[in-house]
Formats: sequence, C-alpha cells, structure tokens
Amino acid sequence: MDIEQLSLMKLIDSGSLQSFQDSFSAATGMSIAAVDKGSLPAEAHWCGETNFCKNCIKKSADGAERCKKHAAECIDEAASSTHPVIKVCPAGVTEFAVPVIVKGVHMGTLLGGQVIVEKPAENKLTKLAHDLKIDSADIIAEIKKLESVSNDRVESAAKLLMEVVTSLAEQGYEHLISSERGQQARDSLSNSQNIDHAVKQKIDTTVDFVKKVEHGCSMIKDAVANSARAVENTDSIVKTIENASTQLTLIGFNASIEAKRAGAAGQGFNVIAQEVRTLADKNSKQAVEIEHTLNSIKKTMVDINNQIRGLYADIEKIVDSINDLSCVIVESGNKSDGNT
Repeated sequence: MDIEQLSLMKLIDSGSLQSFQDSFSAATGMSIAAVDKGSLPAEAHWCGETNFCKNCIKKSADGAERCKKHAAECIDEAASSTHPVIKVCPAGVTEFAVPVIVKGVHMGTLLGGQVIVEKPAENKLTKLAHDLKIDSADIIAEIKKLESVSNDRVESAAKLLMEVVTSLAEQGYEHLISSERGQQARDSLSNSQNIDHAVKQKIDTTVDFVKKVEHGCSMIKDAVANSARAVENTDSIVKTIENASTQLTLIGFNASIEAKRAGAAGQGFNVIAQEVRTLADKNSKQAVEIEHTLNSIKKTMVDINNQIRGLYADIEKIVDSINDLSCVIVESGNKSDGNT
C-alpha cells in the first residue's frame, strides 16, 4: 500500500471523526474543522464555528479570502513543522492548526480555536470593519461573545487534539494494512488453488500419456513375439522342404537306376514317378505356406514400425507435457516468493 496515496478521511471514518469534533467543541468551547490532505480550507466543515468568523468576517468576500489565506498558511506551517501551530488571525482571533502525521506522511490538518487570548483594541476592529466594508458595531458585538482563554489552554487543547486524532489515524492505517494483507492472503490462496488445479491437470495429462506409451510398448512386445513364432515356423518349413528335396534327389537317383535295369518293364519307375509327384505336391503346398508366413512376417514388421512411430510421437508429447508442468511449477514458486 502506497501511504502517500492515503489521507485523513481514508484513515478515519467520517462519522466517527465528526462525532469526535462535536464532542471536542462542546467540551472546550473551541471551534474545530478537519481539512483533508489536498483539500482547501474553505471546503472544511466547521463544528462550533463562531458568528464572529462566520457571519461577520466571512460575510465579506475580502474577509473570506483573508481567512482562507491565513488557514492555508497555518496548514503549510503545521505540515512542515509536524507540531501544532498557534496563531492570531488578521481579525485578532487565536486559532490553531494541528497536523495529522502517520509514518512521517502528512494526512490532513485540524483547524480550530476561534477564541480570544488577548482582546484586540477597538480601533483595530474599527479599521478592520472599514477595510472589509462591514458594520464595525457588529464586529465589536460579536467578538465580545467569543470564549476568552489562556494561551496555555489553547496549546493544551491543540496537543490533546493532535495525540487523539493521530492515534485514530494510525489505528486506521494499521486496519487498512491488515485488510490489504488479508486480501493478499485470500488472493494468494485463490491463485494457489488455481495453480494446484493447473498442476493437477498437467500431471493427469502426463500420466495418461505414460499409460498410452506403456500400452504401446505392450503391443510391440506382442508383435515381436508373434514375429519370433512366425520365424520359427518358417525354419520348420524350410527344413521340411530341405528333407523333401533330399528324398526327391534319392528317389530320382534310384528311379534312373531301375529304369536302366528294367528296360521296357518300367513299373517300378512308375511307382517312383508317383512318389516324385506326391513330393512335388507337398513342396508346392509348403511353398504356399512359406509365402503366407513370410507375408505375415512382413505385415507384422510393418505394424511394429507404425507402432514405433506412434510411440515416438507419444514420447514427444510426454516431453512437452513435462516442460509445461515445469513452467507451471516455476511460475507458482515465483508468485509465492512475490507474495511473501
């Protein structure tokens, strides 16, 4: 909170301040008005303002201007000296200006007094009435109605006023600080909850990706196992064909020998020929099976390749998700440090 932006009316409730002013004026017989920082003295609302000031001096435009100038000078002097300033106004009335200082910053001023410490001479009052173009009889009559007090009493009243109102302003400032910190704590909690939600979402997304990768790995494992079994089947088929080829070679060799011996009587050769055709048929079927098996292997390998590509894509998503999660955590830490 920028204390320079604060003022008396922001620190003390206007109703409470007004009630205090009324009580002070009634107890001391002195007038009082609060002037907020940045406000003009003419804007102040007076409690117990005297008829001498209100209906005589300020009735004249020149008199009102003199009062305003005198009040402004008192306010400036009090703000710079940080203690009550007591002065006699041009009309001969004693007034005071009490600065309200909080943490070394001027928040406003309390003007008051309008009493007589030393009665001015009638000739001075007559001259003042002439200068302001008002009836001198009215001025003399009204000034006699003013409270006559000692200078010590005025000083005591001003000091008491400064202590009480400054204390109220300081309490108001502490209340504002506490309220601001409470709001910051609530905002921090809200931000923390939002961050926690964002982190949870990122973590859930990452977990989903990991599960997907795990499933992909399981599918690859099954595909590899199927490929291995297919390769084993291919080896068995190849061995069968090799055996059949060996037998076919032997039968062919025997058939050629028998054919030479039998000459025209080639019944044995026919048997051999039949066997050769049978083996040839088996070889043909085995070839078809080999082709199917090899095609199965090719298809399996293609599936494996596609699954690996998909796995790589999922891994990239996991990396991106983890990076996002890291950024969220870093931002959360920075915000926590800033609120501390």
